[in-house]
Amino acid sequence: MPINRYRGNELIINTDSQYNDLFKKRGITRAILFSFKKFKNLRYKDLTGVTIENYRWKSTDRFYKLSEQYYGDSVYWWIIAFFNNTPLETDVKVGQNLLIPTPLERILEILDI
Repeated sequence: MPINRYRGNELIINTDSQYNDLFKKRGITRAILFSFKKFKNLRYKDLTGVTIENYRWKSTDRFYKLSEQYYGDSVYWWIIAFFNNTPLETDVKVGQNLLIPTPLERILEILDI
């Protein structure tokens, strides 16, 4: 069973007036957001027991697809994005080499998830 990355995160309710036009367009009065704990910066010594696999990004690739391929579940896409410091797929160029950390269980342990 996957570990939800939102587990234990505080909910923040945004009613800031600077977003009133956007809220009105969407027919809402507020936005509910998740707060996130900041992951620790990984150091080489933290990666004991981790294997790094190289993957060359193709135009049809998506983080969730790589997550399914390497971890067996698409919900862990954010690990690949975090590990490569590329929060959005639009930050990845075709032909760019990505580093895929495995095994998943060890990465979750290192990130204290």
